[in-house]
Amino acid sequence: MANQPLQGDRVDFDHTDHPLSTPSRASSRFSPQSSTDDPFETLRLRGGDGSRGFAGEEDENEDEDEDEGEDEEGPPPPRRRRAAAAHANVMTRNEFQPGAIVRVKLQNFVTYEKAEFSLGPNLNMVIGPNGTGKSSLVCAICLGLGYPSSILGRASAFGEFVKHGKDEAEIEIELQRKPSHAQNYIVGLCIKREDNSRKFTLNGSRTTLKDIQNLMRSLRIQIDNLCQFLPQDKVAEFAGLSPVELLDKTLLAAAPPEMSKWQSELKENFRDQKEAQRSAEQSSEQLRKMEARQNVLQADVEKLQERREIQETIAKLEKVCLMARYHTARGRYRALKVRKRAAEEELKALQESSAPSLQAVNQKQEYHSQIQAVVDYRKGALRNAEAAADEALGLIDAAESRSQELSTNIEAEKSTFAVKKQELGKIRKKITDMGAMYKQAPRPFDGADWNRRIREQDHLGRDKKQEADRVGEEADRLYALGKERSREKTRVMQNIEALKSAQGLLEVQLRKISSDAAKGWEWLKENQNQFEKEVFGPPMLSCSVSDRRFSQLVQSQLGHNDFLCFTAQTKNDHKKLSDQFYNRMRITVTIRTCLTSYNSFQPPLPNAELRALGFDGYVTDFLEGPEPVLAMLCAEKRVHQSAVGLRQLSDEQFDRVQEGEKITHFACGNKLHRIIRRREYGPTAVTTKTTPIQQGRFWTDQPIDAAEKAELDRKLRELLEEVSQCTAQWRQATARHAELVEEQETINARTKQLQTEKSELQRDFNKWTTLPDKIESEKRTLRQKAAELDEARARVRGLEEQRSQVVLDKAKAILGHQKKIAGIRAAYQALVEVQLLLIEAKSGVTVLKEKSVAIVQRLEEANHNIGIVNRQLEETRKEAASALEAVEPYMGPEKAELLQLAAGREPEDIEGDMRAEQAKLEVIQANNPQALEEFENWARRIDTERANHEVQETRLADLSAKIERVKSQWEPRLDELVGEINGAFGHNFEQISCAGEVGVHKDEDFDKWAIEIRVRFRQGETLQRLDQHRQSGGERAVSTIFYLMSLQSMAQAPFRVVDEINQGMDPRNERMVHERMVEIACREHTSQYFLITPKLLSGLRYDERMRVHTIVSGEHVDGEGTENMNFAMFAKIQRRVMGH
Repeated sequence: MANQPLQGDRVDFDHTDHPLSTPSRASSRFSPQSSTDDPFETLRLRGGDGSRGFAGEEDENEDEDEDEGEDEEGPPPPRRRRAAAAHANVMTRNEFQPGAIVRVKLQNFVTYEKAEFSLGPNLNMVIGPNGTGKSSLVCAICLGLGYPSSILGRASAFGEFVKHGKDEAEIEIELQRKPSHAQNYIVGLCIKREDNSRKFTLNGSRTTLKDIQNLMRSLRIQIDNLCQFLPQDKVAEFAGLSPVELLDKTLLAAAPPEMSKWQSELKENFRDQKEAQRSAEQSSEQLRKMEARQNVLQADVEKLQERREIQETIAKLEKVCLMARYHTARGRYRALKVRKRAAEEELKALQESSAPSLQAVNQKQEYHSQIQAVVDYRKGALRNAEAAADEALGLIDAAESRSQELSTNIEAEKSTFAVKKQELGKIRKKITDMGAMYKQAPRPFDGADWNRRIREQDHLGRDKKQEADRVGEEADRLYALGKERSREKTRVMQNIEALKSAQGLLEVQLRKISSDAAKGWEWLKENQNQFEKEVFGPPMLSCSVSDRRFSQLVQSQLGHNDFLCFTAQTKNDHKKLSDQFYNRMRITVTIRTCLTSYNSFQPPLPNAELRALGFDGYVTDFLEGPEPVLAMLCAEKRVHQSAVGLRQLSDEQFDRVQEGEKITHFACGNKLHRIIRRREYGPTAVTTKTTPIQQGRFWTDQPIDAAEKAELDRKLRELLEEVSQCTAQWRQATARHAELVEEQETINARTKQLQTEKSELQRDFNKWTTLPDKIESEKRTLRQKAAELDEARARVRGLEEQRSQVVLDKAKAILGHQKKIAGIRAAYQALVEVQLLLIEAKSGVTVLKEKSVAIVQRLEEANHNIGIVNRQLEETRKEAASALEAVEPYMGPEKAELLQLAAGREPEDIEGDMRAEQAKLEVIQANNPQALEEFENWARRIDTERANHEVQETRLADLSAKIERVKSQWEPRLDELVGEINGAFGHNFEQISCAGEVGVHKDEDFDKWAIEIRVRFRQGETLQRLDQHRQSGGERAVSTIFYLMSLQSMAQAPFRVVDEINQGMDPRNERMVHERMVEIACREHTSQYFLITPKLLSGLRYDERMRVHTIVSGEHVDGEGTENMNFAMFAKIQRRVMGH
C-alpha cells in the first residue's frame, strides 16, 4: 500500500504456511494461558515497507542477527525482504480460489487518498479505530465489482464516494483467475463526482457494467446476498430476515446453482398449481351452478317444445295453403286464356263479315289521319319560326345592353380623367409652393444648446423634488412620531389611572413580570369578538384567592407559566390565538385549551374526610375565577386533588395520608409535600419529597408603588414635551414642503415652455431640411400621374371604338328580326290552309260512321268483351305470380310433400285447420317464454365449461407430476445441505457450551418453506426459535456469525465479508466466536473471509493462514512515520517484554 500524508498506513500480520511442512491443528493454535509459548513464534510480520518474514531457517538467522544488534533499529536488509516477499506471494496466490480478491487499490475514495491492500486467501481481519476507513474497503469491494450502493445501506449517489475536494475516485480490484484463464481479472472503476457517472475497465480495457455483472455471475460472487456480504449498515437487516428469506439467501450462498433454480421452478409450479387448483374448483362449482339453473327450466322447456311443435305444424299448413292458392290461381288463369282465344276468334269473324261496309269509313279515316299529320307538322314549323324571331330579338337586346354598358364605362373613364387632371394641377402647384418655401431659410436651431437649457431646468426640478420629498418624509415622520407619542401619552395616563384600581395594579405587575404576556393581554382585550367563545387572560388577572391566609399555599401548587397562560375553550380559538401570538406578534406565551367542564373534576375525598386528615380543603376551595380557567388548572396541575392546610400534619395524620394513596400533592404550614410511589419495587417503595414554600408573587395585597407612579408622571411630562415639539416641527416641515412644491411647479412650467419652443423650432428646421426630398418625391408622383392620364385617354378611345361596333351589330340584328317575322307570317298562312282541309276530312268520317252504326256497335261490344277478359286475365296472372312468389321458397325438396298435402283441398279448408291449431297453441302457455332459449344457452355454456374443466384437470395433473419430479431431486439435497449446516452450527454452539440447531420448516404452502434456527444459551432452557424478541442483541449476533461460519465449508462464493459483527457481543461471546471463526475460516480449501472490526480482545487465537490488516489513518497521522513503522520490531520488543 502506498502511503500519503494524513492517510496513515496499513500494516499486515501475514500468516502463511511453513515452506517445508504443514503444521498440525494443535501446533497452529496459540493458547493465551500458556506462559511458555511465544505468541509470535509462528507470526509472519510485515512492516510499513511491505516486507514479509517466514518461520523457517531464514527467520532463525534473522532472529540471530537481531539478537546481535539489539541496540540497532531499522528494517532488515532489503534483499532478504524482497526474496521472502516473493516466495510468500507465490505460495499465497496458489491458494486463492477462482474469484477471490487478491488485491484492492484505492485512490481518492471516501477517506483514502491512495491505498493498496494485499489480501490473504483465507481469513482477512481488518482492524482499526472507527472512522479510519475499514468500512470504506467494504464499499470499494461492492462498488468496484459492479453492485449498486443500495446494498451498502449508505449513500445512494456514486459521486458521494469521491473523496472531499477531489473530482474522481478510482478502484482497482484483482480477482483470482479461473484455471482455464492465463491471467487474473483486474476490474477497474472510475467514479466522477460532477456527473455521478461510472466507467469500468477489465484488464485495462474499457467494458460495460453488463459485462462486469456477467463476470461476477460466472465467478459465483454474490455481494447482494447477506449470507455472503454483510456490510456494517446491513447487520440489522440480516437479523431481520424472515426464515423464508433466509432459506433463499442460504441456497444462493451454500448450494449449487441448480438448487436455487429448482427452488424457483418449484415456487413457480406451486403457484401455478394453486392457481390451477383454484380454477378447477371454480370450474367445478360453476358447472354445478349451471346444471342447477338448467334443471329449473325443464318444466317450461317441455311446454315450449310442445308449443314449438304446434307452431311448426301451423307453419307447414301456411305453406300448404300457399301451395293450394297457387294451384287455384293457375287453374283460373288457364281457363281465362281459353275464354280470351274464343273472344278473339269471334271478333275476327265479325270483322271479316263487315269488312266491305267499313272499308269506305277506313279510307276516310286514313285520309283524316294524313291531314292531321300535315297539321301537326305545320304547327311545328310555326313554333320554329316564332323561336327564331325570339332569338333574333334577343340579339337586339344583348347589343343594346352592351352599348349601354360601354357608354357607362366611357362616362366613368372621362370622370376619372378629369379627376387625374385636377390632381396633376395640384401636384404642380405643390411643387411650386415647396420650391418657394425652400428658398426661405428657417430660423437658426442649435439642438445641443436647447437640450442643455432643458437639462438645467430638469436638474433644478429634480433637486427641488428631492428636497420636497425629503421635507415631506420628515413631516410624515414627525406626524407619525407625534401620533405614537400621543398614543403612548394616552397609555401612560391610563396606567396612572390604573394604579388607583386593583386590576390596574395587577396589569402593572404583569408588565413587569412578562412583557409578552402583557402585550398579548392588551391585544386580547381589544379583539375578544373574533373568537367563538370567550378567551381568558392570565390567571393572575382572572383568578383570585378567596382567603388571603391560603394565598402562599395555593401559589405553591402552581408553576410560573400557570399564572401567565391564556385559556381558550375551543380548538379553533386555540389555533387562531396561536397564529396571532406566535406568527404575527412573535411573542412567547403559553396557550392552553381545556374542553372538559369544571364540574367533571371531582376531589378524591369528601371535605369531611379531608379535614379529618388535618387539611383545611382543596386548592379549588380557595381559588376563585372563571370555570374554564379553573377547569384548565385542574386538568394541568390537578388542583382539585391538591390539599392545603394552615397547620403542619401530625405524624399519625401524615402516615394516614401516605397509606390512603388518594392525596399525593399537599401543602401544609410552610412546606410543600409530594408522595412518590414506585410500584415496580413493591407496595412499600414510597418516598416523600418535601420542599419549603417560597414567597408568592401573585394574589397579594400590594399598595400603590410610589416609585412606579413617580416614574409614570415623569414619563408623562416627557411625552407632553415631545408631542409639543413634534407638532411645532411638523408644522414647519409642512410649510417648507408647500414652498418647495410651489417652486418645483414653477421650474416644471419653465421646462415645459422650453420644450415647446424647442419642438417648434426643431419641427420647422426638420421640415425645411426635408423639402428637397419631398420636391423630388412630388415630381416623381407628377410623372406617374401624367402617365396615368395618358392611359385613361387611350382607354376612352378604345371604349368608343367598341361602342361603334356594337351599334353596327344591333342594326344587323334588327334586319334579321324583320326577316324572321315574315317567316312567321308565311308559316301561319300554311297552317290555316291545312286546318280547313282537316275539318272537311273529319266531317266526311262522321257522315260515314253514322251510316254503319250497327256494325260498329257489334265490333265495339266484341272489343269490350275482349278487354274485360284481358283485365281478368291480367288480374289472375298477377294473383298467380304472387302465389308463385310466396310458394317459390318451398319448391325444393319439400315441394312434393306440400303438393300431396294440398291436393284436392281448398285454401279455405286449410285455413280452418290453421285456426284449430292456433287455438291449441293459445291454450298451452309457459311461465317463462324465454325458457327454451335460456335452456339451450345453458347447455352450450355447460359444454364449454366442461371442456374448460377438463383442461384445468389435465393442467393440474401435469403440474403435480412436474412438481413431484423436481421436488424429488431438490428436497433430498436440501435436507442434506441443511443437515450439514445443522451439524456445523450445532458444533459451533457446543464449543461455547450452548446448543443450536438448524432445520427446514416444511409447510403445505411451498412459499412458506423456511430455515428455522433454534438456539439455547443457558442450561435448563429449551431450544427456542431465533428471532428479535426472544434473544438479546449479543445472542443474536453470536447466532448470526455462527450461522455464517456454518456456511463456510459449503460456500459457493469465492469470498465472504462480515463488517463489525462482534460489536454487540460481550467479551465471553466475542472470544468464543473469534476462536471458532479462526478455526473454520483458516481450514484448507475454504473460501476467502473478511472480518471488519474496530477492536479485538487481547490474547485471542491466531492462525498461520489468517492475515491481519491494521489501518492507521486520520487527520493527524504522520504519513512519513507510518512508512517507517516495522511490526517486526514491535514483535521483537514484545518478546523481550514477555521474557522470550
